[in-house]
Amino acid sequence: MNFKEFRETEWRKYFVVVAVVFAIFVLCILFFFLIFRFEAVRHGFAAIIGILMPFLYGAAFAYLLRPMCKYFDRNFKKRLRPRFQNQRRVDGVSNILSVVLSMLLVLAAVFILITLTLQSVVNSIVDLINTLPGQIAELTTWLEGIFAGNEVALNYIHNLNASLNSYLADFFGNELLPNLQDIIGGVSAGAVQVVTHVVNLFIGLIVAVYLLASRGKWRAQLKMVLHCIFKDRAYAVVVKELRFIDRTFTDYVSGRILDSVIVGVIVYVACLIMGIEDAALIAVVNGLTNIIPYFGPYIGAIPSALLIFMDDPVKCVWFIIFMLILQQVDGNIICPKILSDKVGLSSFWVLFSTLLFGGIFGFVGLLIGVPVFVVVYDLIKKLIYWLLQRRGHGELVEEYEGHYHPPENKQEKKRVSLQNWLSSKGGKES
Repeated sequence: MNFKEFRETEWRKYFVVVAVVFAIFVLCILFFFLIFRFEAVRHGFAAIIGILMPFLYGAAFAYLLRPMCKYFDRNFKKRLRPRFQNQRRVDGVSNILSVVLSMLLVLAAVFILITLTLQSVVNSIVDLINTLPGQIAELTTWLEGIFAGNEVALNYIHNLNASLNSYLADFFGNELLPNLQDIIGGVSAGAVQVVTHVVNLFIGLIVAVYLLASRGKWRAQLKMVLHCIFKDRAYAVVVKELRFIDRTFTDYVSGRILDSVIVGVIVYVACLIMGIEDAALIAVVNGLTNIIPYFGPYIGAIPSALLIFMDDPVKCVWFIIFMLILQQVDGNIICPKILSDKVGLSSFWVLFSTLLFGGIFGFVGLLIGVPVFVVVYDLIKKLIYWLLQRRGHGELVEEYEGHYHPPENKQEKKRVSLQNWLSSKGGKES
């Protein structure tokens, strides 16, 4: 064998073996370094995340505003095409107008939201401080009237009243005032953190404007990168999966936001009808917390009920009954109708994904846990269906799909088959 033949045959084989061994060696080193230097890696990763936080905010803002931006962009193009001959100019003007209008609408909505709720929060805190002693006395009198003939219960009530009054007097007189300087120092430190987050949010808005204005360019660059990495067949599969991921997140996030707005408006109207004070604050709290699946309604309803209870216990009972009915209507009618069953997860998996990602990633995990799990669940399902087809058990897939996910009409039932389902989901190419 001459050198040329060796280079064309044996050299390539040995090169692949050496490359694989080297890659495994590097991965082992990185794995052991991660284990023995976990704290250092964690602190370094947290420092990098802190530096890049404005860009993460900007990316999140841009992704949330992208559907609105696309809607305005499409409508602006329809109206500007008859007036301009240059198509490139039409695209540029419509792009700028859509980004500016989307940002202005969001900022206006945030400003109105803060204006409506801030005054309610201040008034609620002031009223609570002023009326708390009187409400404790009224509650004590009410309990004494109920247990008028029970000396043991009356003694417990009197002791509880005395202990509560003593605690409040001790808290305001001996703890709050002497430690006011430390509290102010803590508030100052917290204010620094708040200012930091505000600055990051402001920079994030600027980053979002750049990302939205250049979204066409980013899309073209991503397309070129994917073509460089994958062949045409694999590229089609990757693009199909990316579109599925994008559609899942967009449908879920936009659907949850719309559902939360509807719930907030219903709560606001109901509070006005029941004569509950701070209706705007209660509506905003329940609307925002409703974005969190499964636990959100309870997170918002409990503090709202306590706030109402301090003003009127009877209204609190009516509010709790109303919220229980509303959550049943929202969970079974409003929210499924808005999402149109595009998430496709059972209640068990919704609870599982919420607890899992919420426990790992905190509040962010509560927000994005369900769509992330939908993507992972879909990838695992496609892999299982593809393996079953490869091993000659395609009838199991058809039986399962026909029993648990039947087509909605006869025409669709005739059209759908295992081969069409796998091709539409990208199972063949996987």
